[in-house]
Amino acid sequence: MLGLVLAGGAARGAYEAGVLRFLLRELPRRIGHVPWPDVVSGTSVGALNGMFAAARDLDELDSLTRRWRQMEIGHVYRLRRRDVLKAIRSAWRANGPFALFDVAPLHEMVRREFPRRALRRAIDSCECRAFIVSATELLTGYNSLFIDSKDVRLDLKPLPGARVYAESIGPEHVLASSALPFLFPPVPLHPGLHVDGGLRQNTPLRPLLRAGADRVLVIGLKRTAEDEGTTVPADVIPNLSFLAGKSLNALVLDPVERDLRQTRDINRFLEWGHERFGREFTDGAEQDLGLRQIHTLFINPTEDLGRIAAETFRSRPPRVSGPLRAMLATIADRGHASESDLLSYLYFDRAFTAQLEQLGFEDAQRKESQIVELLDTESVALGPQPSQG
Repeated sequence: MLGLVLAGGAARGAYEAGVLRFLLRELPRRIGHVPWPDVVSGTSVGALNGMFAAARDLDELDSLTRRWRQMEIGHVYRLRRRDVLKAIRSAWRANGPFALFDVAPLHEMVRREFPRRALRRAIDSCECRAFIVSATELLTGYNSLFIDSKDVRLDLKPLPGARVYAESIGPEHVLASSALPFLFPPVPLHPGLHVDGGLRQNTPLRPLLRAGADRVLVIGLKRTAEDEGTTVPADVIPNLSFLAGKSLNALVLDPVERDLRQTRDINRFLEWGHERFGREFTDGAEQDLGLRQIHTLFINPTEDLGRIAAETFRSRPPRVSGPLRAMLATIADRGHASESDLLSYLYFDRAFTAQLEQLGFEDAQRKESQIVELLDTESVALGPQPSQG
């Protein structure tokens, strides 16, 4: 069973759209079929992109690509003087949820473009076994896992601090999963207000494994720690913009690196047991402990998205004015001279997002042989794993 995991990362989500364009549009020309995932799990912008993969409709997928390549900040949020004053009053009086941006454009766009019919057809026909969206319940801090599936036997066995809700997923679920705290307002969903799922589970790999996936494609939105290195330039000033960007980076990637390492450790344990004790060991491990070999492939940016954001803003700034332009310019100026991670999360402009969409396509294209190997892997086979980097 093929699973697809999509991480959160706001404007960086354009990268995921590019990977999906290669996987579901370009690759089928070589392998003769569209490798639709059986289970899709997403958080934040990963849930927004994931709904098109779960819907199993190429026309809907094409609309996703067009949206990211033609994106404008005004399609997602606004920041007017009255919005700033409203946010300040709300925070001072504590008479309502605080949010800096007016995200009415995003809500209108998602409600308009949500692939209702295609998603329902895919779920009801069991072509898509499950679509899982992760959000965070604001009051309790619990991780809410919303699962849309016709398979009543599915049991995600959530960890402590997580709750599972089986229901039909609609626009409000993906909007709640995408509600960045302090910037976007929380969204009401049973049993309460919800915000971005990345606070608890930004790359929801474990729920997908519990849903039965044994071949998993994970799309991340940040370079790994090994790729970036650990050296901090001497001229870096740890101002608010810098710290906010790095904090978002920590939420976006670190947990999935741990999950992938745990998966590799389980695979090595099962291979060891199979070599020492034979098939009876691996069969018993799955029946008694729920352990099985998982084949994974991790695709993530080969370039620094913060650097691309800073360079693009300097050469092709977005056509916005007033407080929004001032805010983005301040973020860009106060980032490091060569990169601005915080800007890369808020830069919903085609000058930036079209580059990321193309980078995602090219990065996936570079891993074509590994993707094909993952797709062809038999779940019962024990042996060397596809590359996970």
